[in-house]
Amino acid sequence: PDSPHSGMAGGYINGDAAVSEGYAVDAFFITDGRSRRKVSGGGGGGTRNLPRHTCGECGKSYATSSNLSRHKQTHRSLDSKMAKKCPTCGKVYVSMPAMAMHLLTHDLKHKCQVCGKAFSRPWLLQGHMRSHTGEKPFGCAHCGKAFADRSNLRAHMQTHSAFKHFKCKRCSKTFALKSYLNKHYESACFKGAA
Repeated sequence: PDSPHSGMAGGYINGDAAVSEGYAVDAFFITDGRSRRKVSGGGGGGTRNLPRHTCGECGKSYATSSNLSRHKQTHRSLDSKMAKKCPTCGKVYVSMPAMAMHLLTHDLKHKCQVCGKAFSRPWLLQGHMRSHTGEKPFGCAHCGKAFADRSNLRAHMQTHSAFKHFKCKRCSKTFALKSYLNKHYESACFKGAA
């Protein structure tokens, strides 16, 4: 309803993520375990195959019960009996996958030979090395702008979305990402404004 692309037959939909013509739809999905809901292109009015595992607290849906279980950990409070404290620094986590990732930050085996910065994973070091080499292997299929890491490309792809929910209060320009609106507020549009 908000966009001519929002009811794409045979395409994927995911909340507010809209796709303009010419993009790979998968570039818009964040891989956090939530299911992609496929809209069938048949003549029966387009039924959806919705995931079966839905969180009772917030309504998010997941493809598997293990993804739902992992998600439910995020609803725990920090004083819960299930919360765990890092033995090294004392930081408290309610999500065990987040705790596991945090523990890796205390074991920085992968060191940059250029600047000495250390990382917990080789792929993090590899990404960091691009800041020294200037390599930008992730290019936007729509406009050609290149990025050093995939997450920045993913955020950029949203700027090509038909949905731009964040509007400047002064000039009415719209943005797909709140961070881009905030950057705009720091730009010439607001310089000199009282």
